[in-house]
Formats: sequence, structure tokens, C-alpha cells
Amino acid sequence: MKLFRYILVCSLGALALTSCKEDYLDTAPTSSVGEGVAEHTPTGVIALVNGIHNMMYSYNFGQAFGVGIPSLNYQLDMIGDDVINSRAAYYMGVYRWTDHRWSQKGERINYKAWDCYYTIIQQANTAIYSYKNYLSKEERLQAAVKYAYGEALGLRAYAYHCLVQLFSKRYDASTASQDLGVILRTDANYATQYGPAPRATVAAVYDQIEADLKASMDELKPPTEQRETRNHLTYSVVAGIAARVAMCKADYAQAKTYAQAAIADQTHSLNGASLTKGFNDYTAPEWMWGYRQAEDQNYFFNSFYAQYGYNFNAHNRGLRFAVNRTLYNQLGAKDIRRKWFVCADLGDKIPDDAAPEYFKVAKGANEWEVTGQCIKFKAQGPKSSFGDVVVMRVAEMYYILAEAQARLGEESDAQKTLYTIVKTRDADFTQPTETGTALLDKILLHKRMDLIYEGVRFFDMKRLGTPPKRLEAANFDIIKTFVGLNAYKVAIERNSGTNVSDIPTTIDDPRWQFAIPYDEIVGNKLCVQNP
Repeated sequence: MKLFRYILVCSLGALALTSCKEDYLDTAPTSSVGEGVAEHTPTGVIALVNGIHNMMYSYNFGQAFGVGIPSLNYQLDMIGDDVINSRAAYYMGVYRWTDHRWSQKGERINYKAWDCYYTIIQQANTAIYSYKNYLSKEERLQAAVKYAYGEALGLRAYAYHCLVQLFSKRYDASTASQDLGVILRTDANYATQYGPAPRATVAAVYDQIEADLKASMDELKPPTEQRETRNHLTYSVVAGIAARVAMCKADYAQAKTYAQAAIADQTHSLNGASLTKGFNDYTAPEWMWGYRQAEDQNYFFNSFYAQYGYNFNAHNRGLRFAVNRTLYNQLGAKDIRRKWFVCADLGDKIPDDAAPEYFKVAKGANEWEVTGQCIKFKAQGPKSSFGDVVVMRVAEMYYILAEAQARLGEESDAQKTLYTIVKTRDADFTQPTETGTALLDKILLHKRMDLIYEGVRFFDMKRLGTPPKRLEAANFDIIKTFVGLNAYKVAIERNSGTNVSDIPTTIDDPRWQFAIPYDEIVGNKLCVQNP
């Protein structure tokens, strides 16, 4: 793992920067933090953790991919079936499941995800090891240092959960002790963490994740002072991560408990009115975890909003993906989430501030996805790619809670939970009466629509073993009627035949697993490639 030795050393200087100047946990900005300082001082431990936070919104996923974890999450939704493509666009390798299955040398989505999350892990390991082995008892009891240690544990758990979901088989209790997970590198093997190492089992990885989450929550639990801004982990955010983990293990009792703990935090709340304001302000009521882009952190054309904002006139000209209309059509007529999409066949008006290339018309024909092009994310302006990025919202916790309640047989509670959240999106929504599979389907429908392009759907598809079935979407018939037969034929062709040959068809299909990057396989002879 030679790659990460270089990244870790560099990150001590490049990433140990302040995330938010007004937060009490943040240190003063600095251009460099020496390795010795990081390992031996309370300031260094805090700087290391701040560096991880910086990386969460600044990691460069490469040209036309954008920076930060939300850019990766956006692409993960392209892998799923909540969006439909019918014309030439960027990210087609991602959409067709070929990009993350690339095992040769090259910076594809699998390479970037592996690199990003292991960099987080290595930096967390350094902070945790330093805290345990170099700081005095008195230094460890300092509030800011103790908090940073709790965050490092939570961030390591978060990264490992993302890795095992992407690069391993779905969790199956009957086979988890034999299934290959990912490489476990922790502070316990700190001295040899860059050397060759085999993949641990899925069960072992989840054991590590759960141990880290428990330890993190122990450190961050009230009355520990909680920060008011959202650019650090809190007890409720770590509980939210734990709720995600429990759902992946089908441990619905634990998922329920953790989701309730996350919801209980009064610093965030459901607020439908905030959903149509561009998702660019991390002070929004529903945000649990997100990051503010500082004025001196201009990523220009690599910014998340340069890539995915509907109003920034740049790379988004190739962002051609429509909402799955079968899902969209089930929303109530007054549902505020309808405002995230422009559906030409329904007479929706293109926003006045939309970038011309995003809704390009050539020779009298629309070159955008007329069945529902996304306008969920909005940059500061057509020439400003600034905007805050979201990692976790409280809405997700309500959907986890509702699903867990339904699967535990607590259907009345699940109906109430679903009503509680959807009522804030649709004033006409009535309390559900469905039970069984119909209730679960309704919960997942609203979860998919609520969290679209926030990186949740792929993980749900994988844990539930639900392959994408894009041709079942209503978009194609709409294209035939609204655009014409030729456009319909093109749309069908782009979503059938050899263009979908790499998409899994069964629950145990190996194509669910991302390919481990070439550099890791070559540099670490103990690491086994996925099928």
C-alpha cells in the first residue's frame, strides 16, 4: 500500500486546515503540520481530524467528476435506477456499470473511492494512535482533544462501511464469516499499516465498524459539548451512521434505536420549505452533517456545484439524466419534491437562472432530458461554483426508522413515521393505511425520491438485492409520445442490449462489487481481486 504512505504524509500539511473558523474545535489555519507534531501534541491530533473534514468536501475525484464525497454520492445514484438516460451524456461508464468494474490501471470511480476512503482511514489511524500512545492523561482529557478522538473513531467507521459496501458482497449473516471484505488497517497495526495485508472477512470488517461506532458514541454522548455547526460529527451523526450499518445487517431493532437517537437531536428538524432552496446552505434545518465552502477554497470547475448545479454554466452541459418517472408520478400534485425536476411533457418551465447549456436547444429540438431533468442543486451563480455540501440529512433517519418499524411488525408506528416526514413535503398527504409489502414499497418510494442524488439508493439496492430495472420506468413511453418514435428507439437502445450487459441481474451477482484498483493488487500481493 505504498500509495497511502505518500498521501498520509502529504495530508498532514495539505489537509490539516480549519474547516470552520467559528467552531471551537477548529485550530488556526496552517500551511503545514509536521509529522512529529501530529503524533505528539494535542494540537496535532485536532489538526489531523480537521484534515479529514477538509478532505470530505475537497478530495479531488478527477476531471468532470467533481470534488468531495457528495460528488461520489451523486455518481452512485447514477448506478442505480432512480435516474434514466436517453441521450449522449457524461458518466456513461458509471451509468452502465463498467466504470467501477475496471480492474486495470486508470483513475476510475473504483480507484477514487478506494483511495479516498483509505486516506480517511489512515489519517484517522494516526490521530487515534497518537491520542492513545503519545498524549498524557491530562492532554487526553482536554475537551477539544477528547472530541477529536471521538470523531476520528466515527470517521474511520464511516469510511470502512462505505468501503465494505462498495467492494464486498452484501452482508449475509450466513456467509459473512467467509465472504471477503476489505483490508483492515487500524491503529492496532499502526507500525505495519503500509505493508502487504489480506482482505478481512465481511464479518470482521463489520465488527470493527461497530466497535468504532460504539467507542465514538461513548466519547461524544451528552453531556459532551456538541458543536452548533454541522461540519463535525456529533453523537446524533454517529448514531445515524450506526443506523445505516444496522440496516445493512438487517438488524432492524438496532436500526430503530439508532435512528431514534439521531432524530432526537434538536439541532436539526424536518423542514419541507428548505428543500427547494438549492441544497447549498449547511445551516438548513434538515442537515445533520455537511460542510461550508470557505471563500478561499475555490475549486472552480471541479466544484460540486460546477459539475452538478443546474445554474452554473460549465461542465453540467453533459449532465443528461432524468428522474425515474414511475417514481415521480406517484408523488402528490402538491409535493414540493416535484420542484426538483423540469418535466417538459407536463409543461414545467425552465428556471430563468438555468445555465443555457444545461437546457440546451439546438435546431429547435431539446437536448436535455425532457422527462424530468434535475434542478435540485444550485450554485451561488452562473459564474460562481460555490456552495455547501450535504453528507447526511435527518430525513434519511425517518425513512430508516419507518422501514425498521415495518419490518419489526410495528406497522402502525411505521405508518405514523412515514406520515410525519412526507406531510412536510406534501400538505395533502394522508396517513398511510398500507401494510406488509405495500407499506415497505411506499416507504422506499418516498425515501428514493427524498434522497435522490445523495448517494443512498445504491446501498439500498445492494442490501435488498434489487437489481436496477430501468426499462420499467415510464420515461420511455413519455419520450415516444412527447418527442417521437426515433427518440424512443434511441432511448431504448441506450438502456438495453450490450449497453446493460455489465449490470447485475441477481442478488449474488459479482458485478455488485467494485473492482479493487490495479495499484493495490500489484503493490499488495496478499490482496485478492473481486470476481
